[in-house]
Amino acid sequence: MGTKSSVDVVIIGAGIVGLSSAYFLAKNGLAVSIVEKDSIGSHASGFAYGSLSPLGEAGLSEEIIPELSIGRLGMSLHKQLAIDLPVLTGINTEYRIRPSMDLAFTDQEIEKAQLNIRWQKKEEGYKIQWLERDEVLNLMPIVSNRIRGAVYTEGVADVEPYKLLLGLTQACEDMGVTIKHGCVTAVDTNPSGVSKISTLTEDIFCKHVILAMGPWTAKSSNWVGTNVPIRPLKGQILRLKSSIDPINCSIGWNGNYACTKPDGLIWAGTTEEENGFDENPTPTGRDSILKSLLRMIPSLAEARLVQQTACLRPISQDGRIILGEIPSNKGILIGTGTGRKGILLGPAMGYILSTLICTGTPPIDIKDFSIERFHI
Repeated sequence: MGTKSSVDVVIIGAGIVGLSSAYFLAKNGLAVSIVEKDSIGSHASGFAYGSLSPLGEAGLSEEIIPELSIGRLGMSLHKQLAIDLPVLTGINTEYRIRPSMDLAFTDQEIEKAQLNIRWQKKEEGYKIQWLERDEVLNLMPIVSNRIRGAVYTEGVADVEPYKLLLGLTQACEDMGVTIKHGCVTAVDTNPSGVSKISTLTEDIFCKHVILAMGPWTAKSSNWVGTNVPIRPLKGQILRLKSSIDPINCSIGWNGNYACTKPDGLIWAGTTEEENGFDENPTPTGRDSILKSLLRMIPSLAEARLVQQTACLRPISQDGRIILGEIPSNKGILIGTGTGRKGILLGPAMGYILSTLICTGTPPIDIKDFSIERFHI
């Protein structure tokens, strides 16, 4: 016979969305349990690059546009978390404002970059400019002399994702959130809402459930009786030690990036691989990253590989996040599909989900992100 407990909200998944949801719910006085099948930070949220830019980076600026309002909110919340979490927990999340430089090597890349600049300049709080080749090389001499120019942006930031998760975890536990290790086997509902979730060892009775399982959220389709079109997108990152001066700017091109992080290592990535649930780093992934890195910064040919990581990002059928209540299942909410933007969007998604539970109304319009768009 398993044990029984009762809370207001059960969150399935302890990544950035799940922990952020718990944090804001607990701040509002709700009793919360998180159920996580693995350890905190053992998947995408703990191994991410940690870039924070509602404008997009690494030459992928247009990809943020569908979630721009969520990105703005995420940036605002990250600034506040960077103040609050060290005070609450003593954990420094290594949030820092630093510039980005998105390189262009071809006429087509120049055209795309300058189109993006038009809408980026309308965003408050950022300084964005196009730099010609010589201006780029004067500012960043390590960049390849084959570049044609770059978009230089001030006001964007980054964070150390694993430390952010540790800070959120400690803050949640200090506010009474219970984090349980287990595998959910069922979510039971009745006409008035959720009644309980079951694990292999326990039944937890609750009023609301948040599904925040990253790419594994697809497994909830049977629980909620509707298709959750999420799949894993594998990404790999290299951490390198180099004798060159620190790269105090996120240098990006064609979805790839490189920057010296506070640990003194150059973090370089990334890949986008459709390989199911295989989370293993590979030589092919390493070589792909190095090829792009050396095109951007040839002098890093001397760098030494210190660590290679891989993780699975959740991506939806149409590439946009899935966020909000599941209309056919009262009391069940979902937050997933962040792709490469999880660390930026995660706190905002958690805040929105917590506000929906506490007030019934989201703080910003999220109708475009409803799971119902896949079932019309």
